[in-house]
Amino acid sequence: MPFTVTHPLGRLPTFPELQDLARQHDVQINGNEQAGGFWHPDPEHPKVKGNYTFAQNGDIRGDFTGHVIGKLTGIFVFMTGKAEITITEKPFLLPEAVLKSKLSEALKEFCANFPPEV
Repeated sequence: MPFTVTHPLGRLPTFPELQDLARQHDVQINGNEQAGGFWHPDPEHPKVKGNYTFAQNGDIRGDFTGHVIGKLTGIFVFMTGKAEITITEKPFLLPEAVLKSKLSEALKEFCANFPPEV
C-alpha cells in the first residue's frame, strides 16, 4: 500500500546545491539543470537509482528504485514549501513504521539544508 512522507521545505534547492549534497553522500548525477539520472554508489551495482526533472516553476520531481532487503520504489517532489516522498512498493520484510521513521528523519535532514531565504 503506498504511503507518503512530507516535510516543510524552506526553499527549493538549486541544481549546484543538489550536486554538492550528492557528492557528500557518494551519489552520482548524470544530467543537468533540466533533467537527468542519479545512482548510489555506482551505475553497475546501484543500491539506489532514479531520474529527476526540474519543472519550469522550479519544482523538482522524480522517481527512484532502491534495493534494501528487497525492492523499494517511489516518487519524490520538492516544491515551494514542502518536500514529499511517496513509497509505491516496499519489501515485504521491512515494516512500514520503520521505513516511515527512517524516511522522515532523512527528509528532515535534507530539508534542513534549504532554509527559507531571509
